[in-house]
Amino acid sequence: MAGEVPAAAAAASATLLALELAWSPSTLTDADIEVLVVQGLLLEKAISGWRSYFGEASPSEDWTATVVFRSFYEKGFGLPSGAFFWGLLHYYGLEATHLKPNSITQIATFIHLCKGFLGIAPHFNLWRALYHLRAYPSKGTPDVVGGAAFSLHRGGKYPEAIFKDSNKRWAEEWFVVANPTPGLLPRTGLPPVVNARWEEKPTEEEMVEVQVLLAELQKHKAEKLTGATVALSFAKWLTQPI
Repeated sequence: MAGEVPAAAAAASATLLALELAWSPSTLTDADIEVLVVQGLLLEKAISGWRSYFGEASPSEDWTATVVFRSFYEKGFGLPSGAFFWGLLHYYGLEATHLKPNSITQIATFIHLCKGFLGIAPHFNLWRALYHLRAYPSKGTPDVVGGAAFSLHRGGKYPEAIFKDSNKRWAEEWFVVANPTPGLLPRTGLPPVVNARWEEKPTEEEMVEVQVLLAELQKHKAEKLTGATVALSFAKWLTQPI
């Protein structure tokens, strides 16, 4: 019994170290973050409270702040986030840092599609009919950073969208911003936990309304609307859908 406490403490220390090593030292300087401000993607420092952690091994923010990535802002992210994004995180059991940048693009594009082309608020069951969630690099050992990504269901009726991210070092480009109310939940530092909701589709009853929306999407698709077109639409106007 006497040896169990030291062993447990050693195991806890090893786990903590592993979680810290899941992060890469930040490569973003103040000047890099200022570029986002100049581009209109991030509010000025006095409002957004952004802070560079250049060279720091891992984040250490308190509950009033949250960790973000440069690529997130380049792909439609913003704070305070809207109810749809917050709801997705809650439903799937995710933290924002669990997502890969292309998932941010997909969410932002979907929100803009619903508002700008379907004339409705982001529709949760339509999202579930179109997308499922996958763990990376594997279901058994998802990464702490970028360990989850949304993918279209096979044979889906969503406008064609191929989002390629050439920035392979995106996870190094993190910094901290203020987390205004209604804010994102505090980061646990743990990897995402795969659950049944990641693959769950709407029920037959829920699909009645979804089918109407899918039919409308098909009309837009027939008119050559693509996911890339929608993404360019919100990028052109410098709006941050999320």
